[in-house]
Order: sequence, then C-alpha cells, then structure tokens
Amino acid sequence: MPDGCWALRRGRSYKFEPETLSFLCDHVRGQGHQGDAPYICVPIIAHGDTVGLLHIQFDADSDEIDMLDPQAFATRCGEHISMAIANVKLRDELHAQSIRDPLTGLYNRRFFLDTMRRLLIGAGRQKQTFSRVSFDADTFKLFNDNHGHDAGDVVLQAISEKLLDVVPGDAIDCRMGGEEFAVILPDCMLKSAQGIANQMREVIADTQVQYVHGTLPKITISAGVSSFPQHGKTPQILLKQADEARYTAKANGRNCVVVAPKPKAL
Repeated sequence: MPDGCWALRRGRSYKFEPETLSFLCDHVRGQGHQGDAPYICVPIIAHGDTVGLLHIQFDADSDEIDMLDPQAFATRCGEHISMAIANVKLRDELHAQSIRDPLTGLYNRRFFLDTMRRLLIGAGRQKQTFSRVSFDADTFKLFNDNHGHDAGDVVLQAISEKLLDVVPGDAIDCRMGGEEFAVILPDCMLKSAQGIANQMREVIADTQVQYVHGTLPKITISAGVSSFPQHGKTPQILLKQADEARYTAKANGRNCVVVAPKPKAL
C-alpha cells in the first residue's frame, strides 16, 4: 500500500541503514526483514503518477557495499525505469487517441475499416462468418436544433453506453461520424445479429436521457444488418448493403431493424 513504504510516502528515494536512525518499511517487515541489512526504495513515477516501486536489498553478511554511492545508483535506475514506463504509457495513449472517438470512447471509422479488412481475410480462409450492424439516431438534427449541440453530444454518449451494455464482449463498436454508428459481430450468424440489433433498438428506445433540468425526448434508432459471406466478400459491398438496409428502415417509419437482401451477384 502507498503508506507501507517510506519512499512512497515521501515521493522520493529512501535508504534504510541499521546503524542510523531509520524506520523499516511495512512491506519489508512483512517479508521477515530483521532490520540488520541496508536497503533502498525508489518510487517509479511516470507522468506524475506513481506506478511502481524499485526495492534493492543488500546482503547483511557483506562487510561493505562495493559501490561508491548505492543510493545514487538506485535512484538513477529508478529514473531510467520511470522514463521507460512513461514512454510506453505515452505510446499507448497516442495509439488510443488514433483509434478512438474522443466523444464516445468507441472506436473510430479508421479502426473499424481496418478491422473489417482483417476479419474478411481471416473469415475467408477459415470459412467463418461475421455480421455488421449499421445504425443511426432518428431525427437527431432535432436534438441539436431544439436543445443545442451539447444535448446532442449527451444523446450520442447515452447511445454509446447502452450499446456497450448490449453487444457481446468481442464486438467492435464504432462511431462512424455524426450520429452514425456501426458494430462488427465476429462469429455471428445473420439471424443472431438481427436479434442483437433489435435488442439494441429496444434498450435505446427505453432510455431516458437527463439534460440540464429536464428529460430529453425519446431516442430511437434505425438499423441495417449485413453478413459475410451472404451479402458480400469485400468491405465496400458489406458496408453498402448494411447502409442501404438502414435507409430502408428509415423509409419504413424509423425505429426498426432491416436485414439487407442478398445481392443478385457477388
């Protein structure tokens, strides 16, 4: 625990020496240390956050430590480790920013299309299937026009949260842009994908979104579903089939799910 080490408490390196007035750290005492050997603790800090602890314990039987300044050496090691972890965290953060939508936290269009291409290659080789659901919020422009763009953002965030509650853990959830969303369902047959899309529609329709001091109007979605290989064997065809099914759902009165018809020729 953070209060179990004097280095973590103070935010800097701590050296325990038996011959001086020093206090044992709780984590060292818990390991059976008798206070008869020196040790050094160095907090590992990355971007201002403490992410670890470097603990160096010296041999109690040794008459002297063959090192000019053990504490300086341990501190330098801790600095190098901290820098390495900070670089990894920065790399991961930049990667997340490049594939995530900043408003909803869902994957963005770029990541979605890359995943589609990878799935098509793998599914084609292994003769597997996957499905794609395309949907958007009905009459979304009215939320922005009547309640402001902040209200529209709240609606998009609410849709994203409900989407994550419904879809399987291996699904790829994406905000394609504006009020348009898409979901890839690996190893999912067309009928199952249709059922998941309908479940999404029902859950979102039952959602009440609070904004400022009131409740926003009911949210509904229109969705289209396509599946590999029934509806196509390229990303462009699968996307087009699902989008056209979504347009049909709009024309049918909104708040419904439409399965794309099988194309005449693939």
